[in-house]
Amino acid sequence: MGGIVKVADLDYYVVMEGGGRAAALVVEEFVLAGDHTAAGLASATWTANGWSPSLSLRIRKDGNLRERVAYATRPGAAAAFRALGGGELPGEPDLRRQLRDYEPLNTAPPLRLGLTDSPYYRILFAGEPADPAAHPNLRQIGNGVAWCVDITVPEGTNPGPDLRAARDAMRRNRLIPVTIERFY
Repeated sequence: MGGIVKVADLDYYVVMEGGGRAAALVVEEFVLAGDHTAAGLASATWTANGWSPSLSLRIRKDGNLRERVAYATRPGAAAAFRALGGGELPGEPDLRRQLRDYEPLNTAPPLRLGLTDSPYYRILFAGEPADPAAHPNLRQIGNGVAWCVDITVPEGTNPGPDLRAARDAMRRNRLIPVTIERFY
């Protein structure tokens, strides 16, 4: 699987409270193995009381909390950070130093099903999409328990940009990425 690779951008979510006000800003980064599968999730949460234990795992498990979560761009995250009394949102290197909550994800060699000669990646998501037709490969799996996007990548091709684009598109579609797996 190789070493750890860095993700180019952080992911941001704003947890809303009644009246449409920000209650928390969640900052996270998937830690990817050398083959671009998810090895872990590093995260932190900012509230009006400062940095606090992360809500990242809870927004993936708790449907009621997830209903209050909105995808945020960096400018949207900066606005929420200011509204919560944080001032200017630090740069990404400084924010990465705040990602103290780390959840290792199960990693294993790619599952070889013999279905294809080219590897394909599956991104699993929690939640319900705003538009189930937003991505041509978005589908429900596990008897409706989760959503996924499968992406086939020719051998020798860097899958990173395609995986990032699919994750971002589905985050804008109200889904929360859970993990990235690789199959053959």
